[in-house]
Amino acid sequence: MSSVRPQPATARHRGFSLIELLVVISIIAVLIGILIPTLPRVMDSARRTACQANLHSIWQGFTMHLNDNGDRFPVAKYMPAPWLSADPDPSLPEAMASYFEGEDSEVWKCPGDSVVYDFEYEADGKPRIGGSSYVYTVALSGRTIEDTFFFRRLQMQPTDIPVLSDYDGGEFDTQDGQLIKVDFFHAKRNFIFADGRVGDIRE
Repeated sequence: MSSVRPQPATARHRGFSLIELLVVISIIAVLIGILIPTLPRVMDSARRTACQANLHSIWQGFTMHLNDNGDRFPVAKYMPAPWLSADPDPSLPEAMASYFEGEDSEVWKCPGDSVVYDFEYEADGKPRIGGSSYVYTVALSGRTIEDTFFFRRLQMQPTDIPVLSDYDGGEFDTQDGQLIKVDFFHAKRNFIFADGRVGDIRE
């Protein structure tokens, strides 16, 4: 006749006591309390970094365009439709389409932009979107650096001459008379300068 031998006391499983469980929950709550205030800054930094990566990619296209066109910047207006501009020149995404995947490339969209790039309008009876988060320094259009007002009159060097920047932090007019409020895309506005440097104008 077999008998069941009792397990030794050391082999018995013991669960968490209520006190231990409360201590663990308290520690988790403290960690969450520490992390939550930093999340917006981390997310803002991530959006700005992704935006800077876009601008680096755009600058690679600029470099090819400059090489192909005697160091002259693209002929383009400061922003595409529907943003107000009397300039008949093409938009920058149109002017640079051959260097990217067409004029609708996602490289023109800042991750922090929830308004400008995706702003909807109609053209020739068809729905369109704005197509760029970045404003072009139109004073560079069709010129070499040495021919610009920045270089000749202000004696600015390429390191200080802005080529593109975020189109944010203000109220902007559309061609049909709407006034659209656009928040900042991130805490610091991104610029790309004529030497290819990407960052803030104060850096």
